[in-house]
Amino acid sequence: MISKFLRNCSSLVLLIPLLQLLRLDMLNAAPSGPESDTCSTLVQSRFFGFFLSSSVFPSTPCSWTLQNPDPRRYTIFIKVTKPTRDCIPRQHRTFQFDSFLETTRTFLGMESFDEVVKLCDASTHVAFLEAGKQFLQIRKGLPRAGAGSRNGDGEFKVEYLVVGKRNPSMAACQMLCQWLEDCLTYSTSNRPCGIMQTPCQCWDQPPPDKETNGCYRDGVYLENCIPVVKEGTADTDTSGNLTVFILL
Repeated sequence: MISKFLRNCSSLVLLIPLLQLLRLDMLNAAPSGPESDTCSTLVQSRFFGFFLSSSVFPSTPCSWTLQNPDPRRYTIFIKVTKPTRDCIPRQHRTFQFDSFLETTRTFLGMESFDEVVKLCDASTHVAFLEAGKQFLQIRKGLPRAGAGSRNGDGEFKVEYLVVGKRNPSMAACQMLCQWLEDCLTYSTSNRPCGIMQTPCQCWDQPPPDKETNGCYRDGVYLENCIPVVKEGTADTDTSGNLTVFILL
């Protein structure tokens, strides 16, 4: 009886490493997510690129996923040029996550960017975002009820940069600084810039307030910052205005 018990214990000890490897493999599986296994694109070991939605999302459901090689060392930046027509609201979702657990078909550490991208918002033709987790995904799903019978084939363009947090390349910084300038130009208090911080020194001096809405400090754009200009006498600038920053 004792020998049989010991043999069973030995078998369990041998199984434990195998189960751990199986669990790790599930966590590192291709993070296409539910309902898109037959139409998914996973981009790895790429630091820049672009695509058109018509080539990546030929049908529904479909997904495109960009993997960050090391979130401790790199940050993902995305520029989306929005469609000019035939855009179905909420058909495309954009989010980042840490991993996809195959056993329960769930995303771990999921964070949505839908309110940042606002793909069908025609008030601006571009959107920018910054992602720091392991994966960033854009998913095309079936139209929601009440969205109409349109095909939703309004084409949009996605460009991406994976930039090192320390000593980024000059080429990457040139592109990213241009994106940041455009992002700040189109930002408002209701639609803040999706790029919060860059590893690049884009300006020797802070850019003019008219370009950044007065919300740029030390290479960082202050999220949800509303500049308030008041008349003043003491401690004012040469124009006689005192700028007060309010962080919400």
